[in-house]
Amino acid sequence: MMSEFLAVLALYYACDATAATRPMSPQEMQACTATYDTVKTYFVTGFDLAPRGTLERFAQMTAAYAAFKDWEDSNPDLVAAMRADAMNRVRGLMPVDG
Repeated sequence: MMSEFLAVLALYYACDATAATRPMSPQEMQACTATYDTVKTYFVTGFDLAPRGTLERFAQMTAAYAAFKDWEDSNPDLVAAMRADAMNRVRGLMPVDG
C-alpha cells in the first residue's frame, strides 16, 4: 500500500509543481482535483467515506488533510525530494521515467 500511496503522492506533487509553473488546462485541474482527493483518502480514519457534498464528508476530508500535512511534517526529507523531482520533471530537467 505504501508504494501505491507514494505513486499517487508523486502525482500530487506534480500537480503542485505544474500549478506553480503555468496555468493548468481544465482537464489537468480535474485530474489534479481527483489526485488531491485520493491522497486525502489515505488519511481518512475508518473505511467508510460519507457521501460527497455532506458536512460529514467535508469534516472527514478536512481531518484527512490535516493528517496528511502532519505526515508531511514527519517526513521532510522524502517530501522535499519528491517535490524537487516533481518540479524538475515539470521543468523538463529530468526524464519522466526517472
